[in-house]
Amino acid sequence: MLNAIANTLEHQRRDILAIARAIPDEPCDRLLAGLPYSPCWIVGHLCLADRLQTGSLIGGRREATEDGHFEEFGPGSDISQARANMTARFGSWSAAIDAAAATHTDLLKALRAADPDRLSKPHPIEPVRAYFPTLADNMAYAVWHEGHHGGQLRAWIHAARHEDAI
Repeated sequence: MLNAIANTLEHQRRDILAIARAIPDEPCDRLLAGLPYSPCWIVGHLCLADRLQTGSLIGGRREATEDGHFEEFGPGSDISQARANMTARFGSWSAAIDAAAATHTDLLKALRAADPDRLSKPHPIEPVRAYFPTLADNMAYAVWHEGHHGGQLRAWIHAARHEDAI
């Protein structure tokens, strides 16, 4: 089962990275056609999600909540600061995309190495248990989450082409 989840996540991210690489740097922070997120926020957010999920799988590490990443790209973060946050954290749009590939590789490695029995135990980060009682719940959500933001990038590409932004 874990391999099936990892394979699904791997396939989804491959598609997301291909879409992100097709977006030029200049418009990557634009909000188009009433869409809630820009590509640079989505990519930064996916890096954050990978780091949070990887940390959960390898023993409850919480660096992503302690180094400002959550405040920059977590739920409720200031979308208008996405480019500034992306540049400060990653350096450039292309570096952010590379980071999204690297953080996802780390997540897939941790997921494939995870003990299936451990996934049914309480989530190792206590405040997260209100949302994901177990790691299995968290990993099931990860599949939805990846597809959700992949869909947002696809919608952004469609809107950008319609508005001649790319």
